[in-house]
Amino acid sequence: MDMLNQPTDPARVDAVRRTGLLDSAAEEPFDRLTQLAAKLVRAPVSFISLVDASRDFYKSCYGFGEPLASAREMEGLTFCHYAIASEGPLVIPDTRADPVYRAVPTVESLGIAAYLGIPLTTSEGHTIGSFCVVDFEPREWRSEDVELLSELAASTMREIELRNATRIAREAVRAREQVLAIVAHDLRSPLNAVFMSASFLLDLLPEDPARQTEREQLRIIRRSTQRMNRLIQDLLDVARMEAGHLPVDPQVVEAPRLAEEAMQVLQPLASASSVQLTREVPDGLPAVLADQERLLQVFTNLGSNAIRFAGEGGRVSIGAAVVDGEVRFRVSDTGPGIEPEHLSHLFTPFWRAQQSEREGAGLGLAIAKGIVEAHAGRIWVESQIGHGSTFSFTLPVAGS
Repeated sequence: MDMLNQPTDPARVDAVRRTGLLDSAAEEPFDRLTQLAAKLVRAPVSFISLVDASRDFYKSCYGFGEPLASAREMEGLTFCHYAIASEGPLVIPDTRADPVYRAVPTVESLGIAAYLGIPLTTSEGHTIGSFCVVDFEPREWRSEDVELLSELAASTMREIELRNATRIAREAVRAREQVLAIVAHDLRSPLNAVFMSASFLLDLLPEDPARQTEREQLRIIRRSTQRMNRLIQDLLDVARMEAGHLPVDPQVVEAPRLAEEAMQVLQPLASASSVQLTREVPDGLPAVLADQERLLQVFTNLGSNAIRFAGEGGRVSIGAAVVDGEVRFRVSDTGPGIEPEHLSHLFTPFWRAQQSEREGAGLGLAIAKGIVEAHAGRIWVESQIGHGSTFSFTLPVAGS
């Protein structure tokens, strides 16, 4: 391979720039690695070089004099160009002994007499630079030196790729949040217009048996827009959860009051489904720290699932008790139970059992988990085929 053409390879240069490290400030994780390399190999200079199209940028350097120590970059042909073109460690005991290496400008400008460089190669196969040590006297590099520097180069690449993956993930989350926010706004406006128009027409239509078909169609339109609005809100909540900032405003709330309000919210759905809804909350429960509206959302998500799976003639109960210094709430049903292999997936966003024909986008349990964890609580499920399921979650006692 032509050593002088390698630095300008577009795919390789793009990989260098995608690291986000060019022209970045010195950082302790990389500085520790170059200092350790110099100490272990007993070399006066060590550096991590990222080779751009027209220069070497030193993400970290140890032992350079000024002005190179502050500038942290060098233009023109360097030993790093040969390192990134090599198929393995570039080991040069005496730079002046080979006419090719003798012509590298840093032999005279910096007095480099010996060089050892390990290519820094990404998981995609692009060599973005090298981890190097140099000496100002010729020396025979030991196999231990090569092995040690190779390990440090591998650590450097792990750090670079972890940072890159983290940056990409954060950018993806931000982009998704922005798209969801725009979509939510653009969808809600026409949905609200449809809902208001359907409500207006429903008010205009007379309560005439001959017009019941039209009235029922308008009611279907209203219910559909309400479901769409709930789905939009669920998508926004999931995006906030995954970004790590689902907003909650915990206040001191009486635990029995939470359970009672959950009963009031769920009772119409239970009655419409011919499901018996009961409450099992003892007197004297302590107050909890909770965002009341968010916790009602948890009860609604858990309770509506329980009612749906309990089915006609089934039973659902809401309970609470003090366990290990926390208040533990539960929602139990007499439904068919959950397959054991599905239990670990239930709180994953968008997950649904393949054979399930139930409605929903698979967000309710994920949102419930995010809300509970935002309160420093825990949520889990216990289920047995043929004996129903119990979803439990904890909340901290107020003042604990």
